[in-house]
Amino acid sequence: MKRLPEIRFGWFCAFLYAVILSFVVFQGGKTSLMLFVIVNGLGLYLLLGRWSGIGGIRGTRTLVASSGQDDLHAAGSRLRVRLQMQVPGFWPLPYVIVRERLIRVGGSDLQEYELSFVPDYRRRGLVDYESAPLRRGRYKFLDTQCSTRDIFGLFEHRGTFSEERQIKVLPRTIELHEWRHLRKARAGQIEQRASSLWARETTQIDGVRDYIHGDRMSRIHWNATARTGQWKSKEYEREALPRFVIVLDRRAGAYKSPDAFELAVSTAASLLNLALRRGMPVGFVSAGAQTGWFGAGRMPVNREQLMEHLIDVEADGSEPLDHVLRRTSERFEAGACFVLVSPSMEDETLFALEGLAAKRTGPCHIHIAERAQPAEPPERLAQWAKMFRSRQWELCTIMRLEDLPTALEAGTA
Repeated sequence: MKRLPEIRFGWFCAFLYAVILSFVVFQGGKTSLMLFVIVNGLGLYLLLGRWSGIGGIRGTRTLVASSGQDDLHAAGSRLRVRLQMQVPGFWPLPYVIVRERLIRVGGSDLQEYELSFVPDYRRRGLVDYESAPLRRGRYKFLDTQCSTRDIFGLFEHRGTFSEERQIKVLPRTIELHEWRHLRKARAGQIEQRASSLWARETTQIDGVRDYIHGDRMSRIHWNATARTGQWKSKEYEREALPRFVIVLDRRAGAYKSPDAFELAVSTAASLLNLALRRGMPVGFVSAGAQTGWFGAGRMPVNREQLMEHLIDVEADGSEPLDHVLRRTSERFEAGACFVLVSPSMEDETLFALEGLAAKRTGPCHIHIAERAQPAEPPERLAQWAKMFRSRQWELCTIMRLEDLPTALEAGTA
């Protein structure tokens, strides 16, 4: 059916040529001869347009202000793309239409751009354009389609060229300078009675703190106790800070909107950057369809590996969150600081957090609140915060990534 109009047009051209030829043969004269020459000249021009060279067009694609084959960009950024094209041949081209397509791998996001250029005397062209803001994920360019028409606009000639290039868009992050939970870990308040394998104490006295029930007699600072009238204990410098284990909730039913899940991923990435910048040992649990365990068993964590994982994560999990937290407590050592990034405020989650607290840790919950459609009523959030305060756990509620620095500093206290 698509070739039917072309076939009819071809027969029409043949019929028209036969009529003009018959007019020359049977009528004769200058008018018929001139008409015959004009038709042959136009037909020759249109026929030679098939060999205009557009079918063999070549091009290169470069990203302005970027280098490397696998370019890294942050979510929300725009790509500035420059296309340089060369059309072989010698037949004149009035213009060239360029159609660019950028697709998100594994998704339905397709960005299409249509541009044009007029080739110079060397049949070269240059076009620049800027893409729309990109979501987190991997992107690739499809074949670039180029087309041109004759000066009458009757026939269209096409050509394509491809250049393999993958674009990686990292989750959006925000720079964090301080975290109240981090200061408590540095001071040893989270571990309380025993230090973890990752935070052994030295013999160098670092200060004085309040007495905690169960401290050894050798740890009591007698001079400070006599001076203040309250029991005081010695605080020793630590070889390393306790390990922070970030648990990202990727359950499909936990998030009411894609923006809430993107906020959770950006929050986890920002916390990872803060911990790694401070030189802290970290662990990461990605609780989805296939749970990812990073740093379990005191294995070192590579930031590039974690970021590669966060590029592709989706909200596709179905395992209950309390099961994931119980498995997490078994895989990581006692004394680690567990940070849950999730919108969940379920009773089962609270029981699992109490199990983590039994292993000499004070869990922290970064609560992801829905902006458009609140998943929980305000009364439930107030009750959840009250339970955390009664257990002296940390709770932060955010609705935007920009709220994270203030929320981490304020906490529940």
